[in-house]
Parts: sequence; structure tokens; C-alpha cells
Amino acid sequence: MSNVDIIAATRRVVGNGPDVADTIAGTPHVVPPGVKTFGLVGSLIGLASLAYGLSTDSHRTLGVLLVCIVYFMGVAQGGLMFSVIQTITLGRWGRPFKRIAESFWFFMPVTYAIYAIFLLGGGLDIFPWTHEEMPPHKAVWLQPNFFVARQLAMLGVLMVLDFLFIRNSLRADMGVAAESLGAKVPGFWANFTGGWRGRAVEVEDTYNKNVRLAPVIVICYAIFFSLFAVDAVMSLAPHWAANMFPAWIFVSSLWLAINWICIISVLFRGWLQIEHLLAPKRYHDLGKLMFALCIFWTYNFFAQLLPIWFGNMPEETWYLILRMYLDPWAPLAKVVISMCFFIPFTVLLSRGIKKTPKSLAAVAMVIATGVFLERFLLIMPQVWTKNSLPISPVEIGIVLGFVAGFVTVVANVLARVPAVPVSDPFMNEHPDDVHVHVHHGAHAH
Repeated sequence: MSNVDIIAATRRVVGNGPDVADTIAGTPHVVPPGVKTFGLVGSLIGLASLAYGLSTDSHRTLGVLLVCIVYFMGVAQGGLMFSVIQTITLGRWGRPFKRIAESFWFFMPVTYAIYAIFLLGGGLDIFPWTHEEMPPHKAVWLQPNFFVARQLAMLGVLMVLDFLFIRNSLRADMGVAAESLGAKVPGFWANFTGGWRGRAVEVEDTYNKNVRLAPVIVICYAIFFSLFAVDAVMSLAPHWAANMFPAWIFVSSLWLAINWICIISVLFRGWLQIEHLLAPKRYHDLGKLMFALCIFWTYNFFAQLLPIWFGNMPEETWYLILRMYLDPWAPLAKVVISMCFFIPFTVLLSRGIKKTPKSLAAVAMVIATGVFLERFLLIMPQVWTKNSLPISPVEIGIVLGFVAGFVTVVANVLARVPAVPVSDPFMNEHPDDVHVHVHHGAHAH
């Protein structure tokens, strides 16, 4: 069957919704050679850097590895949460981004495996509570075996729930696309579409399953990622605590994923043949959410800063003084607040920039880098105590390896499945929506 025949069949299947015929006809896509090269070379550099770092300064290297784990686990799970939130809120504006967001989750098992190796292979050595006696109430919680078991169990349960959600989402889209693709259907799709009962039944059934599953995932995400933040980050300073710290981590992970959604969509939309579905108004809505979460991130920052600072209790203020006033961390703290608040807040006030995909993606790259440096600033001062920033080719290589791995996984997922939710009824505009268009030259009376 030719692409022309597939497009005609697709239009009969999907009806009067958005035009996804070309997108379906092009599935599966071929991953661009540049992406393959970047993934291979970047991953090899990352592995070589990690091996060299572990052999020369394992303590410092394990710290940077933990930064990457916390950061990319947030990106992977945050992308899934974007899709979950769209489902719960019956949102329509973000549906064209939904599959890109879901593709991030497939890097979650990778980071989970790395985290498991980290925990079981000596990574706990960088946590101070493994080397000193803790007060009884903390000693109960900070036991190595219990620490490892709860981390892997909680994140494992969350991944199972995530997979069930994605399986439902993919089943409906693969089934609808298969009705048009015929012999072009990839063989592994049968693992998702076995027992297909027809478009009308399956679309409603899988959607209803995800509507019921989505709130469960939200609750588990909030609880499990809060405990992940407390264990993986806060326990590096076991005598310090902040009540809003867990929420700061799991909300900023969603913000982080939204910025990566913007970046990946701009990079891949032409290749995936979805440019017509990602109109400027879609990026305008995405930009407004990026702007809102920028303000929320800053609110969380000050909501923790002000009580600690004005409480002026030494057991709390040292954490801030170390990062905000002492070298080598103080300059980095200024960079973080600039990249996470001042720059995006100022630039995203512009409606035009939010409607220009490449410009918005540039802002998203600033924010994504800023959040990485924020995670670096939270973790590394507890690991690295010398008077210089632990930034060298080794650290850069490890980060490059994670980025390359993430982009490779996302590209390979998007190449093998429908790049947008072709069966999702919320891809259509709401029939009651009213769109007001301003005509230049019109006069008000």
C-alpha cells in the first residue's frame, strides 16, 4: 500500500478531526542520522567520562551521577505527568504534545536501572549518615537496607502505574493507525493491540481506563517523589530540613519536563510531520504554562528562604549561607536564580516570543540548564568541600552522556509509534469554543 492510499484510508478512519493522515502514513519513521550519531558519540563519551571519574575521584563522580539521576528522573516522570494532567483536566490545547511527553517516560527505566546500580554499588558512600551516628528518630529512617528497599520499591510501583497508562494510550492510537497502515504495521504493535475490538469500542474503553488511573498516578507521584526528594537530596544534609522542599522538587520536575517538551517538539516536529498540528497558538499556551511555573518555582524558593532566614536558627541557616554567600557556590547561586527566574520571567512577558517556537525553545533551554544547575547546587556542596567548582571535562562528559541517551530513547520511541494521539477525541476543538479574530481596520461603535 502506497503512502497516498494510507493517507486516504486514514482520513476515512479519523473523520473530521485534525489532519493526522501524513503523520500516520509516515509511521514508522526513520531516526535522522544526526540523532543517531549524537546518541552514539555522546553516550560513549558519557561512559568513558564516568569510568575515568570513578577511577580517579569516585566521591566527586558519584555526586555528579546523583545530580544527573535526580534531574533526568524528573524529566522522564514529569513528561508522563503532563499527559496525566491533560487527561484529568480534559485539556485540549496540549494534546498534540501528549505523545512527545509520554515518550520521555521511556527513559525512566534507564534512570531507574542506573539509580539501582548507584545505590547497590557504593553510591550510599556519599551520604554523611552512613558514616556518623544519627539521633534515634533519624537512625530508624536512615538505615541503608531500608533506604535502598523503599527507594526502589516506590519508584518501581510508580513505573508500573505509568506503564499501564502509556499502554492504554498507545493501544488506541496503534489500533486506529493500523487500520490504515496495513502491511506497514510494525510487528511489535501486536503486543499492544492484541484482541482489538474496533475503533469505537477501544477508544472509549482505553480512555475510560486512563481517566480512572490518572488520579492514582498523581497521588503516587506526589507521595513517592516527595520521599525521593527527601532521601536522594535532603538526606545529604541529614541535620537540615525544609517542609516545602519535596514539593519544590516534584513541581519543578513537571516544569522541567514542559521545557524539554518545547525543545524536543521544535527539534523533531518537521521530521515527525506534525508541524501543522503545533501551531503558534499551541506554543503560546505552552509558553504561558512555562511562565506560570517559573513564578511558582520562585514562590517555592522564597517560601523556604524567608522563614529559614528570619528564623535565624543556625541548624537551618547554614544550608543557605553555604550556597548563597560562600565561595565557590555563591556565584553559581546567582546564575541559577537568573536562569530560573529573571531571564524567563522577563522574556516570557512577550506574547510574540511565546508564539515563536524557536524563540520559546531557546528560553526553554535556558530554564532546563538553570534547573540542572539548581540540582547541582543542592547536591554537590554536600559532596565536594574544596574551594573550586567541581566542573571539568569529566562532569561535562557525564552530563553529555545522559543528554545523548535521553534524546536517543525519545527519538527511537517517537519513530516507532504514532507521533500524536491520533485516536484521542480531545485532539478536536470543542464544539462550543468561540474564537474571536481581530480584523485590522474594524471600527468599534
